[in-house]
Amino acid sequence: MEDKNSTSFTKDLLFHLEAIDCITQSYPFISTSHHTIILFTDGCGTLTIDDIPYLVTKGKIFLVQPHSIIDLSGITKDFRFYKISFSAFQLVKGPSPYIEPIFSEQVEYTLYPATRFTRLTEDLYAMKPHSDYLKQQVILYELLHLLFEHQLHMDYQVNIIKAVEQTIDYIHKYYQQSLPVKKLADLAHIAQWQYSAIFQTLTGKRPLDYITDLRLKNAKELLLQTNEPLKDIAQRVGFDDEYYFNRRFRQIVGIPPKQFARQYKQRTIVKDWTGHEVEIPASPHRIIYHGETFGDMLIFNVQPIGGDKKSISKSFYKNHVPNVQDVAFPINIEKSSKLNPDLIIFTNNDEQQYQSLSSIAPTITLNSWDSLDERILLLGQWLGQQQRAEDWLTHFRLQENTMWLQLQKVVKPGETATVLTFDHGKRLFVMGCTGLSPALFHPCGFQPHRQVKKLLRAGKGYKEIPINHLPQYAGDRIFMLLSDKPESQIATMELLKSDSWRELPAVQNNHAYLIDATKWNYNDAFTREKLLGALPKLLVNVK
Repeated sequence: MEDKNSTSFTKDLLFHLEAIDCITQSYPFISTSHHTIILFTDGCGTLTIDDIPYLVTKGKIFLVQPHSIIDLSGITKDFRFYKISFSAFQLVKGPSPYIEPIFSEQVEYTLYPATRFTRLTEDLYAMKPHSDYLKQQVILYELLHLLFEHQLHMDYQVNIIKAVEQTIDYIHKYYQQSLPVKKLADLAHIAQWQYSAIFQTLTGKRPLDYITDLRLKNAKELLLQTNEPLKDIAQRVGFDDEYYFNRRFRQIVGIPPKQFARQYKQRTIVKDWTGHEVEIPASPHRIIYHGETFGDMLIFNVQPIGGDKKSISKSFYKNHVPNVQDVAFPINIEKSSKLNPDLIIFTNNDEQQYQSLSSIAPTITLNSWDSLDERILLLGQWLGQQQRAEDWLTHFRLQENTMWLQLQKVVKPGETATVLTFDHGKRLFVMGCTGLSPALFHPCGFQPHRQVKKLLRAGKGYKEIPINHLPQYAGDRIFMLLSDKPESQIATMELLKSDSWRELPAVQNNHAYLIDATKWNYNDAFTREKLLGALPKLLVNVK
């Protein structure tokens, strides 16, 4: 396999070693005057080359062009790397300096195994300068050859992946036909075992399973749109045998085709948060709910089949959804597909993820930063349980009003509140219309601090602030959320010990509270109900 790049590398360029250094000191940055190979033998963090960040790990190699700036400030102090500088000369029309990429635009390389590259580099470094010029040149060429071979392999991998992707398009076009894996592998011009492995990496499914799912998806549409006999529908989507079609449908979807048609022909069209008009089942039952307001679903007569189990495991309602399956965070398309949902509710406005999810089942987006009332009424509409939603809200508001009336003994009229938290390390955030914050604001309760009020009006969930701006955001009551992340916990403790914290009026009046973020920094219906009992106990144990 020879291309323009390989010709340039093997025939049109000559290379000359300029220097090799082993760098262990904490330089803030270095600049390159020649082509440069960098090999990290220790250290981790982020290396920035001409304003582009790269992840550094042991064994990572970088091929850097001349006149580049390398920023080392994002790497751990105990790093170690070799820096090999060399010149390149182009032979066309006489020798001339060559400063363009050597054989590709690629900067970052990871060789498997890296032992040979590392050993050659160490051998080169061990030589005395100019002691054996010819041997030094041989090693330099061998190092470049290893990178070049890696690049050729990468190009080949890209080509075969593209070939497999083209067969996936072919499957979508001709899924009604017989599609044995051998035929698909032949179309991609690769071995069958290799084709299956790449296919599963790309789609998360084996080729025959993918084809079956595609056929069943189209069968579902025909069952809902027509009254054709099962035999005809089976043949139209690629099943020769009606009985096999019926068995596979029941096995994967969970119910027989005729029952599916009866159950789901009753459908309704809704408009979601991000503007999609979606046709959904009138009474969905197999629902994936992905978002921080998962607890909203628990007031309805529905048990979600999928959600972010890591988040759920820390919540108050973890024991109320024992059978929920994990679809991870960010949401995993393969895991979601395996659950065969009839509806996916997704509290994210990522259109790319939405399109992937909507290929599995009807998908609707929900703004989890909307008010509790707006979310519950909307879910009631989508789930065909409007009356249940209205009844729950009426009961909840009655309980909430009662709690705040009881708290008037300790909450002065007009008192303001602010919710703060450290997250993403030592970054301080003020909470707006998400998490614990909205639960504190009520006509008979706390009022949002004026800065928080701006966040609520703008519909913002939170805002990052410098620590020295804290006095400008601190209300009469401060609720400090304690993260479960060690670095954020340390930042919280450092703030609580600082003079700037002690000088805040809320702290001096003993009106600052440390609260577990993993339990209480949610605004879902289930957690809001729990807070009705917990908040009075927090505020000087008022019953």
